[in-house]
Amino acid sequence: MVQIHPTAIVDPEAELHPSVEVGPFCVIGTGVRLAEGNRLMGSNYLEGPLTLGPGNTVYPHACLGYAPQDRKTEPHETGLGTVIGADNVIREGVTIHRGVRSRATTVGDRNYLMVNSHLGHDVVLGSDTMLANGALLGGHVMVGDGAVLGGNAAVHQFRRVGRLAMMSGVAALTRDLPPFCTVFQSKAVGGLNLVGLRRAGLREHIKPLQRAFDLYYRQGLASPTALERMRDELAEDPIASEFTEFIASSEDGVCPYAGRGRRASE
Repeated sequence: MVQIHPTAIVDPEAELHPSVEVGPFCVIGTGVRLAEGNRLMGSNYLEGPLTLGPGNTVYPHACLGYAPQDRKTEPHETGLGTVIGADNVIREGVTIHRGVRSRATTVGDRNYLMVNSHLGHDVVLGSDTMLANGALLGGHVMVGDGAVLGGNAAVHQFRRVGRLAMMSGVAALTRDLPPFCTVFQSKAVGGLNLVGLRRAGLREHIKPLQRAFDLYYRQGLASPTALERMRDELAEDPIASEFTEFIASSEDGVCPYAGRGRRASE
């Protein structure tokens, strides 16, 4: 039977698995679905359409599924909702706003969202990511698996953060961040996330990826020329190819290089 604290308020149309724990002063609205093993510690506010997969832990004062901070959206618009996967840790004060126009706000599995981190509407967050305290994803942002955002890092709306990329604290992005790269100062790529690549078991792909990075960022080549050479030389390496095609598919351009090489205007 569901363990619901007597001070909690649960809408009768909410769907809770019998193993769910609901702590004191939680408010669960209509359209909320909680799979097995979810634990709401207390003072959590959930509004549907919202689905949580199994095994999530939600710390006090996290608010999930509410309307976006968008002047064009009325608070009562249910939109496309929020879908959260399995085994995520959602710490105190985290806010995740529902998708409204293009897609549901989506969170994968095994993510660690630290205190006061924020996911805006229509965000897609992959799996195994870590958002440190105060990290901010604007609306429509897409973040790949295994990415790490430091404390108070911020990503502008509609931008992409590639797989296993890493942002330092208080850094900001206004362009796409290619996979496997690091940002140590705002708006610029500092290098490759070599530690993250090794931890992910991708050591054998580091040299081809370093070559791709060098061609794009350090050789002073025009972007079309750099991409052509990257494809010609490195097509057989899947990680270098992932890096190449991420850049090629960027609609507004990727982050410039913090060192000598490609200018921010290119």
